[in-house]
Amino acid sequence: MTALALGSFAHEAAFREAAAQAEDAGRRIVGLWSPMPIELGDIGEETAQPIAWIAIAAGLLAAVGFYGFIWWTATQAYPFDSGGRPLHSWPVFLIAPIEFGALAAGIAGMIAFIVRARLTRLHDGAFDLVEIERASSDRFVLALACDEGEDGAAVIRLLAEAGAVHSRVVTR
Repeated sequence: MTALALGSFAHEAAFREAAAQAEDAGRRIVGLWSPMPIELGDIGEETAQPIAWIAIAAGLLAAVGFYGFIWWTATQAYPFDSGGRPLHSWPVFLIAPIEFGALAAGIAGMIAFIVRARLTRLHDGAFDLVEIERASSDRFVLALACDEGEDGAAVIRLLAEAGAVHSRVVTR
Protein backbone atom coordinates (compact mmCIF):
# COMPACT_ATOMS: atom_id res chain seq x y z
CA MET A 1 0.00 0.00 0.00
CA THR A 2 1.34 3.42 -0.95
CA ALA A 3 1.26 6.24 1.58
CA LEU A 4 1.46 9.95 0.87
CA ALA A 5 2.46 12.68 3.28
CA LEU A 6 0.53 15.83 2.42
CA GLY A 7 1.51 19.26 3.67
CA SER A 8 -0.49 22.46 3.20
CA PHE A 9 1.36 25.77 3.27
CA ALA A 10 -0.10 29.25 3.59
CA HIS A 11 2.93 31.03 2.09
CA GLU A 12 5.00 30.45 -1.02
CA ALA A 13 8.33 30.80 0.80
CA ALA A 14 7.51 27.96 3.20
CA PHE A 15 6.34 25.83 0.27
CA ARG A 16 9.63 26.41 -1.58
CA GLU A 17 11.61 25.64 1.59
CA ALA A 18 9.72 22.38 2.16
CA ALA A 19 10.25 21.28 -1.45
CA ALA A 20 13.98 22.04 -1.19
CA GLN A 21 14.29 20.21 2.15
CA ALA A 22 12.44 17.19 0.80
CA GLU A 23 14.72 17.09 -2.22
CA ASP A 24 17.82 17.38 0.01
CA ALA A 25 16.53 14.60 2.28
CA GLY A 26 16.09 12.30 -0.70
CA ARG A 27 12.32 12.21 -0.50
CA ARG A 28 10.36 11.53 -3.68
CA ILE A 29 8.04 14.44 -4.51
CA VAL A 30 4.81 13.02 -5.88
CA GLY A 31 2.81 16.21 -6.34
CA LEU A 32 3.09 19.98 -6.20
CA TRP A 33 -0.08 22.09 -6.29
CA SER A 34 -0.30 25.86 -6.04
CA PRO A 35 -2.81 28.62 -6.82
CA MET A 36 -0.36 30.21 -9.28
CA PRO A 37 2.51 29.02 -11.48
CA ILE A 38 5.75 28.67 -9.50
CA GLU A 39 9.27 28.04 -10.83
CA LEU A 40 11.03 25.62 -8.51
CA GLY A 41 14.05 25.05 -10.73
CA ASP A 42 14.85 21.36 -11.04
CA ILE A 43 12.96 20.33 -7.88
CA GLY A 44 10.32 17.68 -8.51
CA GLU A 45 11.09 17.35 -12.21
CA GLU A 46 11.27 13.97 -13.87
CA THR A 47 14.08 13.22 -16.22
CA ALA A 48 12.41 11.84 -19.30
CA GLN A 49 12.91 11.82 -23.04
CA PRO A 50 11.93 15.15 -24.58
CA ILE A 51 9.06 15.09 -27.01
CA ALA A 52 11.29 16.39 -29.81
CA TRP A 53 13.53 13.30 -29.70
CA ILE A 54 10.53 11.00 -29.80
CA ALA A 55 9.18 12.85 -32.85
CA ILE A 56 12.56 12.80 -34.62
CA ALA A 57 13.00 9.07 -34.04
CA ALA A 58 9.48 8.29 -35.27
CA GLY A 59 9.90 10.52 -38.33
CA LEU A 60 13.23 8.98 -39.31
CA LEU A 61 11.98 5.43 -38.79
CA ALA A 62 8.86 6.11 -40.86
CA ALA A 63 10.84 7.80 -43.66
CA VAL A 64 13.41 4.99 -43.86
CA GLY A 65 10.70 2.34 -43.75
CA PHE A 66 8.66 4.05 -46.45
CA TYR A 67 11.75 4.51 -48.64
CA GLY A 68 12.48 0.79 -48.25
CA PHE A 69 8.90 -0.02 -49.23
CA ILE A 70 9.12 2.16 -52.36
CA TRP A 71 12.47 0.64 -53.33
CA TRP A 72 11.14 -2.90 -52.85
CA THR A 73 8.00 -2.29 -54.92
CA ALA A 74 9.89 -0.55 -57.76
CA THR A 75 12.85 -2.94 -58.02
CA GLN A 76 11.67 -6.31 -56.70
CA ALA A 77 7.91 -6.69 -56.59
CA TYR A 78 6.92 -4.88 -59.79
CA PRO A 79 9.92 -3.78 -61.87
CA PHE A 80 8.79 -1.56 -64.72
CA ASP A 81 11.20 -0.30 -67.40
CA SER A 82 10.03 3.16 -68.43
CA GLY A 83 12.13 4.48 -71.30
CA GLY A 84 15.35 2.76 -70.24
CA ARG A 85 15.51 4.53 -66.86
CA PRO A 86 17.04 2.68 -63.87
CA LEU A 87 14.65 0.80 -61.60
CA HIS A 88 16.10 2.45 -58.50
CA SER A 89 15.60 6.14 -59.26
CA TRP A 90 16.42 7.58 -55.84
CA PRO A 91 15.78 11.30 -56.62
CA VAL A 92 12.16 10.50 -57.40
CA PHE A 93 11.88 8.13 -54.44
CA LEU A 94 12.89 10.78 -51.85
CA ILE A 95 9.85 13.06 -52.03
CA ALA A 96 7.21 10.74 -50.57
CA PRO A 97 9.34 9.36 -47.67
CA ILE A 98 10.26 12.89 -46.55
CA GLU A 99 6.62 13.94 -46.45
CA PHE A 100 5.57 10.69 -44.78
CA GLY A 101 8.36 11.08 -42.19
CA ALA A 102 7.18 14.62 -41.39
CA LEU A 103 3.62 13.37 -40.97
CA ALA A 104 4.73 10.50 -38.72
CA ALA A 105 6.90 12.87 -36.64
CA GLY A 106 3.95 15.20 -36.11
CA ILE A 107 1.62 12.39 -35.09
CA ALA A 108 4.22 10.82 -32.77
CA GLY A 109 4.93 14.22 -31.20
CA MET A 110 1.24 14.80 -30.48
CA ILE A 111 0.83 11.32 -29.00
CA ALA A 112 3.97 11.77 -26.86
CA PHE A 113 2.68 15.14 -25.64
CA ILE A 114 -0.70 13.70 -24.66
CA VAL A 115 0.84 10.73 -22.87
CA ARG A 116 3.54 12.75 -21.05
CA ALA A 117 1.00 15.38 -19.96
CA ARG A 118 -1.13 12.53 -18.56
CA LEU A 119 -4.14 13.79 -20.50
CA THR A 120 -5.29 10.23 -21.04
CA ARG A 121 -6.43 10.09 -17.41
CA LEU A 122 -10.03 11.12 -16.93
CA HIS A 123 -9.70 11.36 -13.15
CA ASP A 124 -6.79 11.70 -10.77
CA GLY A 125 -7.15 10.36 -7.25
CA ALA A 126 -5.49 13.49 -5.87
CA PHE A 127 -8.62 15.51 -6.59
CA ASP A 128 -10.48 13.51 -3.93
CA LEU A 129 -8.22 15.00 -1.23
CA VAL A 130 -9.53 18.00 0.70
CA GLU A 131 -6.17 19.80 0.58
CA ILE A 132 -6.20 19.96 -3.22
CA GLU A 133 -9.45 21.94 -3.24
CA ARG A 134 -7.79 24.81 -1.40
CA ALA A 135 -4.71 24.63 -3.63
CA SER A 136 -6.62 26.33 -6.41
CA SER A 137 -7.42 29.37 -4.25
CA ASP A 138 -5.09 30.06 -1.32
CA ARG A 139 -2.93 27.08 -0.31
CA PHE A 140 0.27 25.47 -1.52
CA VAL A 141 0.24 21.67 -1.24
CA LEU A 142 3.22 19.31 -1.32
CA ALA A 143 2.85 15.52 -1.50
CA LEU A 144 5.77 13.26 -0.56
CA ALA A 145 5.93 9.48 -0.97
CA CYS A 146 6.31 7.29 2.11
CA ASP A 147 7.86 3.93 1.33
CA GLU A 148 6.50 0.65 2.69
CA GLY A 149 7.38 0.03 6.31
CA GLU A 150 8.54 3.61 6.81
CA ASP A 151 7.30 5.74 9.66
CA GLY A 152 5.28 8.65 8.31
CA ALA A 153 6.07 10.72 11.41
CA ALA A 154 9.53 11.60 10.07
CA VAL A 155 8.03 12.93 6.86
CA ILE A 156 5.35 14.85 8.76
CA ARG A 157 8.07 16.32 11.00
CA LEU A 158 10.00 17.47 7.91
CA LEU A 159 6.88 19.21 6.58
CA ALA A 160 6.08 20.78 9.95
CA GLU A 161 9.62 22.11 10.37
CA ALA A 162 9.36 23.76 6.97
CA GLY A 163 6.22 25.60 8.04
CA ALA A 164 3.27 23.44 7.04
CA VAL A 165 -0.05 24.73 8.33
CA HIS A 166 -1.59 21.27 8.11
CA SER A 167 -0.02 17.90 7.35
CA ARG A 168 -1.23 14.30 7.35
CA VAL A 169 -0.45 10.84 5.98
CA VAL A 170 -2.90 9.37 3.47
CA THR A 171 -2.89 5.73 2.36
CA ARG A 172 -4.15 4.79 -1.08
